[in-house]
Amino acid sequence: MESRLGSLGIFLVTFFIGGGLIDTAFDNTTSYTSFNFIACVLLGLFLVFAACVFFYLLVLPAWTDKRYTLKDELTDLVKEDQTGKSDSDATERLITEFRKSFREYFAAPGLPENSPLQNTATQLYWHILYLQKRRMEQLGITMDFEAVRKRYGGVSVTKNKHFDGKYMITDAKERIEAARIYQKDHKTIYRKKDSELAHYTMLNAKQAAKGNEIICPNCGNPTTRANLLDGCDYCGTKFTVEDLGNRVSSFGLRQDYNVAYAKYKDARAHYGTRAFLLGAVPIFIICMIYGLFFMEILDAGLFMRFTATFFSAAVCAALMGYIAEYGFFVTLFPLLQLKQSVTYRSKKKLEERKQRESKNETIEKEIKSFDKRFSLENFFSNIQNKLAAIHYASNNSQAHAFTLTDVSPHLDFYSNVVDMDVTEMSLLDFHCDETTQHIHMKAIANLTHAIGGRCKDTTETVELQLIKSAACKTQAVCGPSVLKCRNCGASISLLNGGRCEYCDTELNLWEHDWVIADYNVL
Repeated sequence: MESRLGSLGIFLVTFFIGGGLIDTAFDNTTSYTSFNFIACVLLGLFLVFAACVFFYLLVLPAWTDKRYTLKDELTDLVKEDQTGKSDSDATERLITEFRKSFREYFAAPGLPENSPLQNTATQLYWHILYLQKRRMEQLGITMDFEAVRKRYGGVSVTKNKHFDGKYMITDAKERIEAARIYQKDHKTIYRKKDSELAHYTMLNAKQAAKGNEIICPNCGNPTTRANLLDGCDYCGTKFTVEDLGNRVSSFGLRQDYNVAYAKYKDARAHYGTRAFLLGAVPIFIICMIYGLFFMEILDAGLFMRFTATFFSAAVCAALMGYIAEYGFFVTLFPLLQLKQSVTYRSKKKLEERKQRESKNETIEKEIKSFDKRFSLENFFSNIQNKLAAIHYASNNSQAHAFTLTDVSPHLDFYSNVVDMDVTEMSLLDFHCDETTQHIHMKAIANLTHAIGGRCKDTTETVELQLIKSAACKTQAVCGPSVLKCRNCGASISLLNGGRCEYCDTELNLWEHDWVIADYNVL
């Protein structure tokens, strides 16, 4: 942006000076000698010609580039969060497809058996979304989800990939502006805006080094995808396409320090620009009018008067613009920060969040010293799914597989929850003994309750004690190797209590995943 405006400025300066010299020569033919007249005209023609060549070679190609428009340039000056670019890779395409199917699923009435959402979400996450949709149906609520990818600080989507021992995991953060519109009886009863960060966790079977082979998520045997659909040659575990394909295993709208700080800087930069323009543009217009129509005392032609007036007006406008910008930051901008809105978040609040995230990173390093495959983002997504299952559960047995404690006292309060976002998570402590890993953490969730013909948001802070077998160092829990009865081999649904419906054998999830040992609402 700055280079394109700079090239345009060089063209204008050179062109106006050259034109001014020609205009001055013809306006003073009676007082100029022949040599002065010819020199002035030739120098003016040279500068005009040079300006035209410069315009043709550098300015015109830059300003006619199809990737840019004048509207984009003006928008860039005054708008701090522009829409991001279109999908650039398979991960971003999956995100876009997931959001589209997510919107269609929750906007449609009823509980569709075959939804496009099942083609983009893992089986476990699909079941959690099914529980949420069932809750909405019970309360007569539908939800429309509108979302636009944004960029703050020039970035729209960041991605991080790692192998957790079973699956290739992609942690993606999308800077987003979203709105959830809740409706009842075809009438909008609540609108909820989110404008910070959407986090996605995606799972995919790991590709083997040889040909089209992939790694069996259960035993690590390299084989073809077709063989795993029929049953692994070594462990016998059968998989479905959903288990092996690239699927979203969690989705949530959260807060993020980097995004908030980028928006804070963008607000300062762009609202400062707006204040500058507000002070500069009127002064520039006034100076131009005065110079062109009231400066007849200048002994020069119209073109030279225009040139002198233009640059004089530009200097005056720049001075007034800087005065207006400084005054804005001294007076009005602090008042906007006091509102504590999403865009104008105070620096103090941002520093508090940065400290929390710094502590999370410190404890993450402690956990990685024991489990090198541990991913903080994947862990948070895992916990978010478990909390969602608890909040959408109709009875304690539906959440029993995720907890070793009775959560039924809380289910009455959650009975009208139609949506939830875990906005913040903080690790408080980690330790490990010979048999068990322990994590003490706190989560802050925003709950949307449907009460009659309206919705109400409440904030809930939950303190959790989590345990997992010390021998378990995988992070992905969605495959049949976990959802399979160790006694008879039948499939086990975690959302039905983790108990086999054929032989009544109970799944000990703590041997495979983090389990909530204590659940305390603060």
